[in-house]
Amino acid sequence: MSDAPAAEDIGPFEEQRQIYELLSQETRHLILQHILGHPDHLPSLDGLAYLMPKNKAAIRDQLQVLDEAGLLDRYDHPSNENSRDLPSQFYGLTERGVTVLDEYNYLRGLPVARAVYDNTRLSEKAQRHRDAPRPELPASVARALTIESTTDAANTDRIERYLRQNQEKSRTVADQVEIVTALYENDIGPDHDGLKLSELSEQLADSLEYRPTTPLNQLVDTDLVDEFTPPGPNIFAISERLDEIVNGQIETEAETNIDALVAHIDDELQPIELDSEAAELDQPRAATVEPSVAMADGAGRTVRSILAAEFDIVPERVPQYLRSGDPVDRLNAAVDAIESSREVTKSEEYGRIVFVQQPYRYRLTERAIELLE
Repeated sequence: MSDAPAAEDIGPFEEQRQIYELLSQETRHLILQHILGHPDHLPSLDGLAYLMPKNKAAIRDQLQVLDEAGLLDRYDHPSNENSRDLPSQFYGLTERGVTVLDEYNYLRGLPVARAVYDNTRLSEKAQRHRDAPRPELPASVARALTIESTTDAANTDRIERYLRQNQEKSRTVADQVEIVTALYENDIGPDHDGLKLSELSEQLADSLEYRPTTPLNQLVDTDLVDEFTPPGPNIFAISERLDEIVNGQIETEAETNIDALVAHIDDELQPIELDSEAAELDQPRAATVEPSVAMADGAGRTVRSILAAEFDIVPERVPQYLRSGDPVDRLNAAVDAIESSREVTKSEEYGRIVFVQQPYRYRLTERAIELLE
């Protein structure tokens, strides 16, 4: 089922909600980020797979969602088809895509996305894909993705003097100036959505002497950098099974995972053929029976026996125990026990519910802009 916004006439708030859902899903967000960062804004599927911690099937599925939503299109370059080393299919934004990304402030991150891409080490194959001949984007799309050069230089001398006056004994002033300059040159000011620490670290690469947390905290203390969390929930519940945020449906998703885990346990009980001596002489011979839990566990360690040991219960009570109590606690404890064992393999049909705190974001303050200009 497509995640693309519905085509029917809907109100502006519902449209915003659908667009936000479309853009915020992790894999789709990463795809758009890497398209913006690519030198030609036209990566191949293999190029995306190299940069993203996702398998190609998952990336292909989300490319299709973005295509169906009208944000992306596949751009073919037939002349590459006869070369085994060069891709012939690329993915880039459409006119609607750049319009939506501009409206939701994604295009303001173009310089940062490009800087992150330029500082990423590529394999030989990834470099061939990056440098392969490819078609041109529509002129309007190409113009929208052009990074405007600026001749305005940051007044770093004033920033450095300010920092040394306020932090006489600090050893990280040079790193603080480096961070402020990078934020300024990429227009990460008071009206920007800010960068996460990981994004800022990628952008700065190896240019800092100290870990970025120390100079960042000092910049926050001197009111040059704003540390904040964006609007919305502070904690995100993420389903490992779906690889998606499930806030608002945590218990339902946990119960769905437990059902899949119980089904995995039941699948271990395979039919077996009875020995001829086991049949009563005066009874019709039954060909097969379902083995008992004890018989199943007697053949080797199973998911059921591992969970029985983990929860200190008899094997027969495992499904009932999983479905009692807090479903998230039961599920997560069960998955931990299964993954800790070398004797069984967890099914992809279930996984943990993990809770992640929304990371802080960083941007320059009005005070920093005044000193820089």
